[in-house]
Amino acid sequence: MPRATVVIPNWNGLAHLPECIDALRAQTFGDFQVVVVDNGSTDDSVAWLRHNASGVRVVERPDNGGFAAAVNDGIRAAAPDCEFIALLNNDTAVDPHWLDELVSALETSDYDFAAALMVFYDFPDVVNAAGDDFRIGGFVGRNRGLFRPVSGFGAPVRVLGACAGAALYRRRLFGEVGLFDEDFFLIHEDTDFNLRALITGKKCVYVPSAIVRHKHSASIKAQPAWPMQRYEVRNRAAVLGKDLPAALLPLAALTWPWRLFRSTFPLRRSRWHLIPGLMATFGKRVGAEIEGFRMGWRKRADVWRLQAIPTREIIRWLFKGVGPV
Repeated sequence: MPRATVVIPNWNGLAHLPECIDALRAQTFGDFQVVVVDNGSTDDSVAWLRHNASGVRVVERPDNGGFAAAVNDGIRAAAPDCEFIALLNNDTAVDPHWLDELVSALETSDYDFAAALMVFYDFPDVVNAAGDDFRIGGFVGRNRGLFRPVSGFGAPVRVLGACAGAALYRRRLFGEVGLFDEDFFLIHEDTDFNLRALITGKKCVYVPSAIVRHKHSASIKAQPAWPMQRYEVRNRAAVLGKDLPAALLPLAALTWPWRLFRSTFPLRRSRWHLIPGLMATFGKRVGAEIEGFRMGWRKRADVWRLQAIPTREIIRWLFKGVGPV
């Protein structure tokens, strides 16, 4: 049995798959299998995989269940005795040492999962994600270091969580924390997982030597704008209802009007052209946030009954987001 399984969710990603698979074939760590979960693609992705990617296991879904459902199917399909499960977006090209560095980081420590250094595909000196943290001012999860120079993120540190587009998990973690929440469909499902892992006392390490070039939001940009905006605002609110410590809920409620205002009238001049469209969708966005909070609230008790560390420690990580290894 392979020690690791790399799970790749795919939806009409034929343009990206050849480079993604070739980069995995060049890994210096060889003890792994690849599982591609196809979300009902119509672009011959499955046919290409069957004819050009020998050794890759393909799991075909009958429909597009989103990122969360696809990776969950891949986790379930992983070899029963594999020790690690990596999640990888199809629009990526990993460094040859990517998996080796992530596995080494976990097998020589007591960390439960590891975040790679994701950089922009065309701008490899710019950070896409150096792990994930939580912006308490906006009450939203975010990619740590987004748009900042890679040179400032060269040290391994403990981080709140990982961007699920390129991360490695001990398989047992999913049994202890649970799988990704499929009601999220897409966007912020990894924020939810990161906070659930934190609540249960799990730890994530950022591994700067595990480098991934990422064609940022290639799949999201291929879909209509409003559904993606709806998932963004709904799921952000779902995380608050589900995972935010009770002590912070009043603050989130008090700042909600300000956050709505800022999301409709951005301060940056370069984004002022978006204001008419944001005003047009204001009512729908408010409705999506209310829907999301209710969605998360219904699951709140199941999350917090697994709490394994003090609430003050959880709040500290939400504010700080990073610490020494």
